[in-house]
Amino acid sequence: MIRRSFALASGLIALSVVVCAVAVAAAPVQLTFTVWSYSNDVIQDNIQKFQARNPGVQVALNDFAWEKFTDVMTARFVGKTSTDVSYSSDHWLQQWAAANWIVPLDDYFPQVAAYKPDFAPYAIEGMTYNGKLYGLPYYADTIIFIYNEDMLKRAGFSAPPVTWDDVTKMAVAMKQKKIVEYPLMFQFQDITPWYIEVFLSMVYSHNNPSMFDKSLAPTYDNESSAAHKVARWLVDGFRTTKIINPASLEMTEVPLVKAMGAGQVAFAVLPKYNLADLNTAGAHAQAGKFKMALMPGETHGTVGFVRFYAMTKMAADRGKEVRDGSWKFLEYFGGKTGGEFTVVKRWALEKGLGFAQLPLYKDPQIRAAINKWGNVTLEEQQSKLARAKEALTPFWGPWSLEFQKEMNKALLGQETPLQALQASAAKWKEMKR
Repeated sequence: MIRRSFALASGLIALSVVVCAVAVAAAPVQLTFTVWSYSNDVIQDNIQKFQARNPGVQVALNDFAWEKFTDVMTARFVGKTSTDVSYSSDHWLQQWAAANWIVPLDDYFPQVAAYKPDFAPYAIEGMTYNGKLYGLPYYADTIIFIYNEDMLKRAGFSAPPVTWDDVTKMAVAMKQKKIVEYPLMFQFQDITPWYIEVFLSMVYSHNNPSMFDKSLAPTYDNESSAAHKVARWLVDGFRTTKIINPASLEMTEVPLVKAMGAGQVAFAVLPKYNLADLNTAGAHAQAGKFKMALMPGETHGTVGFVRFYAMTKMAADRGKEVRDGSWKFLEYFGGKTGGEFTVVKRWALEKGLGFAQLPLYKDPQIRAAINKWGNVTLEEQQSKLARAKEALTPFWGPWSLEFQKEMNKALLGQETPLQALQASAAKWKEMKR
């Protein structure tokens, strides 16, 4: 009986150990996902679908304003606030990677290499630091020139501008005919990350567009540079022809799109996905009247940018289960599910977001969707003329904010365009030391 009791007790202990082990194994991995605020309802729905396919992973969402995102994330990283997977950008990759806040996916998930042939070159460049890939694309896109076709025709023009001189001529005509007081508006609030991408897109549309040499020394701080041509054109538009709305200095993306949709703006330089929003029936008073043109200028070049999903060092350090859960998340959101780029395709179909995953251009649904609000052939053509932002360094993000502040001094008449460029170049050299 003693032996039987001992055997029974031993069996119960063993069973308890097994039950506890199963309970521990069954506990879902908890991931914290940080994003900038955009279509949070879609993000939450995608999370729910991901969790249904992966019941062993639970995701908590935190969102912050795009304009404040880099400051918030820096504080989270420095303060070790729980953050496992996150939106990131080619703006901040160098800084975040150099600080070891996010980790190279190649080091943990060698299977990521199979995705690289599918990605646009500028997107790969924007997600790569020291030869390693740090993300899977949330979306990738180009900065484009958008115009109100109805306003253009009322001003007496049958085709969009080809050069920036054309833009000035057409805008002056609109102003004289009282079609719109300020035909152009930009998102030039000095803290918005879109500012530098818009400016660079205008630079890249000119001949000899590079702003830095191979040693990453500034080459734009002289009167012959493409950057100086752009800066002078902008200052002239603000202060002489007055074709650019002075409210641009306080403008961010969403208010600009709303103003354009209300018929208060004829020309704008914006991320391409805004064209889908502007032409969505019922979304804006002027919906259906907007078209894209190749970026005005000699080369029609522009910026190609990428926003991506990254895994943090905090997640990597939490252990294999968290890393495995993070990869499942990254692949579901930025890679393939069931052989398709499911989430990326959803963003393209429902919101008009661009994509780095080039095979999607062959998808009949994608092509048909783009042609409802845009021109897929022109979009592909502009994509081929796009280039990644040059001289991306760990201090590129902080420098871009300094650049924007100096440019706004020129737009306000406090400095000449050349002085603004020289001041920002001096700041670059100081940061580069």
